[in-house]
Amino acid sequence: MPPANNYSYNAYSSGQAPAAPPAPVRPKQVDLGFWLLIAAAALTIISIPVGISWLNSSEYQATVGGQFTAEELDMIIGVALMTTLFFAVVSTAIALLVALFIRKGHNWARIVATVFAVLGIFNLAGAGAGGLMAVLTVLGVLLPVAAVVVLWMKPSTEFFNASKAYRQFKKFNPGA
Repeated sequence: MPPANNYSYNAYSSGQAPAAPPAPVRPKQVDLGFWLLIAAAALTIISIPVGISWLNSSEYQATVGGQFTAEELDMIIGVALMTTLFFAVVSTAIALLVALFIRKGHNWARIVATVFAVLGIFNLAGAGAGGLMAVLTVLGVLLPVAAVVVLWMKPSTEFFNASKAYRQFKKFNPGA
């Protein structure tokens, strides 16, 4: 006699594990998002010497120079250089790490990239500097935003969902 309900307490009654889901195929949107994030990281590295030369420029020093003595201005520029260098290196390392995990299909990395892209929009205030710094600033904001847009498209979302299912199956069925 069949059970009174449709629930089976032994889902694998035949003694066989379920078939493995196919390995997910990375869509072109994820590859594009990955390369846009890599380009943004490269742009950060390129912007370091540009930022250093801008901080040492007479234009920048004329902007803040009237408020401080020469020694204070030198100290401010030194602190700004070290801060710029530190944050550029750290943000580049994080961007590369996030990009690699995005390419592997980890949804948490896509969320981190989204948060950083949204926070990066506040950097547009720095575009008022003009010249090459303004161009680098705008590109540094637009590249991650464009990456996030393509990473949230339907093919990308399906890839992240399939990647999660595939990793979970491998985790719980190591011999399969």
